[in-house]
Formats: sequence, structure tokens, C-alpha cells
Amino acid sequence: MTEAKLVEGVPRHQTVRSVVKATHLLLRIADSSGMTAADAAREVGIPLTTAYHLLNTLLAEGMLTRDSARRYGLGPKIASLSVAYARSGPSEQLLNAVRNLAEATGETAYLSGWRNGQVVALAIIEGSSAVRVGRIHAELRGFEHARASGKLMLAHLDDSALSSYLDTHELEALTPTTITDKDTLRAQLADIRRVGHSFDEAEFIEGVGCVAAPILEGDTCYGCLTISAPLDRFRKGRRVLTEAVEAAAQRESRR
Repeated sequence: MTEAKLVEGVPRHQTVRSVVKATHLLLRIADSSGMTAADAAREVGIPLTTAYHLLNTLLAEGMLTRDSARRYGLGPKIASLSVAYARSGPSEQLLNAVRNLAEATGETAYLSGWRNGQVVALAIIEGSSAVRVGRIHAELRGFEHARASGKLMLAHLDDSALSSYLDTHELEALTPTTITDKDTLRAQLADIRRVGHSFDEAEFIEGVGCVAAPILEGDTCYGCLTISAPLDRFRKGRRVLTEAVEAAAQRESRR
């Protein structure tokens, strides 16, 4: 990730380079299972002495922890930021992305993300088509194995987190086409990660098809955009809908 990506839309003279570097460090550490100062310096491309100063400042502020092997990990204050972010709801930028996707396709579009261990629909905009999928409840959550958005988010978990999820969740059959076998689901999740989008064809609700694409920061999936449509129309327009949701998610990833 480049500095320009982090500060896109902000004049360069208004940024503080040390804050940008500290942000890079936090993001790299968040994507890892822990990093030494040398690893962090190499990943971010900064001198080791600079990395030490930034890491120890973040450590003192509770944003990082350090174990006996001198590896840095996320600290307790990061959790309060995560809770506050979840409480704040989607940004205006993301709401506009959902709205634009619904307007461009005429189908229902929504934004989803992890909240308290479940993939939750955070915003929903109904399309303008005469026949729609019906109102999807704004508190839609859980059943990740059956939903395009849920499978997309599961596909971007690391092996440990995915195994933990599968060990603690029953793959309930919601329709005749819901995947209920863990090995089958794992194989499909690997394909989703490879191709960059996921489908749900009447796996969650009979007669409804969905396609989802990830909003990424590096390799981390922070959320996803989804389009839902009546199944017949979804199958006829699959390619166009897939291209639309992928393009929208890629735009938000770049921002």
C-alpha cells in the first residue's frame, strides 16, 4: 500500500508523514500474526530506528502489544476503535456506493460487514425494477454459509479463523440448494477467494439470486457489496450484475 493510497483526496502538504508511517505499521501488523520491528520496518520500507520509535510509541499508547519474542501485535485500544467504528455505521461514501449500484442495475443492493462475529447487512437500497426480491431486513445476519455476502467474507478469513467458525457453526439447510457439507463449503470458499466474487442461487431464500464482491485493504476484506434479484432474472443477467458489483467494490477498495 502506498502513502498516496492512504491519503487519496488529501493534499500531500496537509499530511503528517509519521502518522502515515504509523498507520502503515498498524495495517501490516493487523494482517499478520505478529511482527518483529525488523519485519515491520522491511514491510513498510522505513529505517529500523524509525520503526522502533513508532512501534514503541504505539505500544506505550496501548495500540500495540509486545510478546516475549519481541513480536508486536494489536493492542487493547484497537478494540475500542473497532467498537466505535461498528457503532458509527457506514460512511456516506459507502452508502452512496450502494445507492449508485442499485440505480445502475435496477436491482436491490446492499453493504455487509462483520459485526460481533456475524456478517450483517449494514445498508440496503432497493432497486427500481418492477419485480424485486422484496424487502431484505436491515438486521439480516448470520447463516454465512448460505449467503453470497457471508461466503465472500468467510473466504477472506485466515485458516485459523475459518476453522474456528466451522467448528462453532452448524451449516443449516435453509433451502434444497444450501451447502451443508464443510468440505464442500471449504472448496467453494477457495474458489471464491481465487475469482474475487461469490454467488448464492436460492441457497438462502428460494427464488432469489445474489452476487457479492469484496471491499479490500490489502488482503483484508472489510466488507462487501451485494446485488440481489429474482432468480430467473439474476441468471439471465449474471455477467452484467457480476461486472457491476465487482467494479463498484474495486472503486471502494481503491479509496
